[in-house]
Amino acid sequence: MLRFLGEKAAAKRQVLNASSVEPSFVGLKQLISCRNWRAAVDLCGRLLTAHGQGYGKSGLPTSHTTDSLQLWFVRLALLVKLGLFQNAEMEFEPFGNLDQPDLYYEYYPHVYPGRRGSMVPFSMRILHAELQQYLGNPQESLDRLHRVKTVCSKILANLEQGLAEDGGTSSVTPEGRQASIRLWRSRLGRVMYSMANCLLLMKDYVLAVEAYHSVITYYPEQQPQLLSGIGRIALQIGDIKTAEKYFQDVEKVTQKSGGLQGKITVLMNRAFLYLGQNNFAEAHRFFTEILRMDPANAVANNNAAVCLLYLGKLKDSLRQLEAMVQQDPRHYLHESVLFNLTTMYELESSRSMQKKQSLLEAVASKEGDSFNTQCLKLA
Repeated sequence: MLRFLGEKAAAKRQVLNASSVEPSFVGLKQLISCRNWRAAVDLCGRLLTAHGQGYGKSGLPTSHTTDSLQLWFVRLALLVKLGLFQNAEMEFEPFGNLDQPDLYYEYYPHVYPGRRGSMVPFSMRILHAELQQYLGNPQESLDRLHRVKTVCSKILANLEQGLAEDGGTSSVTPEGRQASIRLWRSRLGRVMYSMANCLLLMKDYVLAVEAYHSVITYYPEQQPQLLSGIGRIALQIGDIKTAEKYFQDVEKVTQKSGGLQGKITVLMNRAFLYLGQNNFAEAHRFFTEILRMDPANAVANNNAAVCLLYLGKLKDSLRQLEAMVQQDPRHYLHESVLFNLTTMYELESSRSMQKKQSLLEAVASKEGDSFNTQCLKLA
């Protein structure tokens, strides 16, 4: 802002920082909810320092608690969200493979009497495994996910045999056992989903599709979304016939369940199928139909505008995107929408910089410190 709009405009921008919120999980939630992720990373560091960890404590003996590990997970997840992958890897390093003795409840019998098992949040294990693919090592990610999958499968097998999670004798009620089985089935499905995403990144489409199919067995309620996703993978690699087959399967599934969301999924798939065939007029018709049913659908709105652009209707396309952003800036000031809008400004006029700066002002008044201004193409 300072560079493009000057000191006066920059001084007007008011954003929360680590010092302006309560130094607790409540303050942390506040920063995350208003997308001030950098400030949230800073607050996590301060809270960890209060736990005897964090800034300047590297290499020193430490005691973990469930709270401190939750803070580490939030901090690491935010670093990944901000694209600071190398920082996240460095901060993960002292945790090793997340199986060190001091990461278990049994290591602190005076704090957690009678409790057993790992204190590491399951999502932190998934993050630890997924991080490597963002650093250009997808095979290492896959290996780590396979190890997590093996443990989840073993725990699930123990529970289904009437044993405790660790294979010992169990004293839980049947209801408690069923709740544990549901939890670990859900976790196994989550691991499979991460593995499928990793295979997709590696462009191993056959194995990725197999993995997505296996996810359906753990999340049957997500079948329409997962089948749609597989169909869109086929579209991306130019296999129109396979995409059509999957989209037809989605229609059969949604006919049984009904509901508005099912209809929107079917129409969205038809629109993408026409996009894949370069039939922008038909694609636009389906996106418009979705907007009649769900006027706030950002994906349909954005894609309808792109279709208009390809149909040679630049002014109409611009009007649609501008109306969308003005209608609900908090909801629609999305990076992909703004990237499309600034690209259209460049096509429309050689004086696009003023309009881009107006967008920057709008973003500054609504967005937190995590917004990536590169989408505005100001440089």
